Amino acid sequence: MPYSTYAELNEQLSLHFQNKEYQQALDLILAEGSKFPAERILADYWAMCSAARLDNRSLVYQIAEQFHADGLWYGEVMWRQTPSFQKMQGVEDFERLVAASKKNMEADPTASQSVSLKYLPVNHSSKSPLLIALHGNQYKASDTVPFWQPSVLQGYVLAVPQSTQAAYKGAYVWDELETAFADVKKCYTQIQTDTAFDESHVILAGHSMGALIAIHMALTSMLNLRGFIVNGAAIPFREAQDELEALLPLARDRGLRGYFIVGENDLDISQEEIRWFSGILKSAGLACELETIPGATHEYNPAYDNALLRALEYVNS
Repeated sequence: MPYSTYAELNEQLSLHFQNKEYQQALDLILAEGSKFPAERILADYWAMCSAARLDNRSLVYQIAEQFHADGLWYGEVMWRQTPSFQKMQGVEDFERLVAASKKNMEADPTASQSVSLKYLPVNHSSKSPLLIALHGNQYKASDTVPFWQPSVLQGYVLAVPQSTQAAYKGAYVWDELETAFADVKKCYTQIQTDTAFDESHVILAGHSMGALIAIHMALTSMLNLRGFIVNGAAIPFREAQDELEALLPLARDRGLRGYFIVGENDLDISQEEIRWFSGILKSAGLACELETIPGATHEYNPAYDNALLRALEYVNS
């Protein structure tokens, strides 16, 4: 069948992988992937994963070599953490691919830059509150700005750090938690150094995997926060219930407040998990709200603007 968008193709490939239909996945991506040149990095990744699952290592190497010859790259996190590549770790030819990607990445000036975007309100002063907002996985800092830009019109300093964990050219992830926490703390320290704001009025926000980092840091009191606001959240502590239960009374006593925003048609996250998690926080006595936005998906929607304003008011109340 013809695919009008890459998202449709990606969905079908995901279904093939869920059903362990790796030959069908490989045939599909080789036939259709080239029709979406803007998604070449992801299409090649699907092809290599499918080939690796079929133990067709020569095809993996062939795709990667052309990929690197064209100046593209994947971060080491992709090579090391992708389940399809686990059997190839340590194999000489595979390690040569990892080294070639690293070389291309080091030659790419955009990959090594430390990025932290900052936006100041019109009447900026030392009394301005601060919102630190985190992008989702496989995004960059500028991609997430539309979700949080309305805060600036409400008088907030908006800081948007970019993860230092490169997935591939133009895409960054928060998968290594300690590194992610360090990136956020570095952003906060830099803002303290060069920008006036009210340090008693700081909110940490995030989209998707960035939301998981925001919630985790808020509950563990890594920063002095008024609360957190998350959109389309991935949920932390799913396999650490005892740790979560120990943290909640402390967070409640600090007066931490949280606000969850989720699109009605967001299929990229588990809405059931978000409802479950927000319910746990409420049951523990934390001030917490969940708002569902009709018709919205995982991507930015203008309807999220007013939801953010409601969230800011709630966390500040």
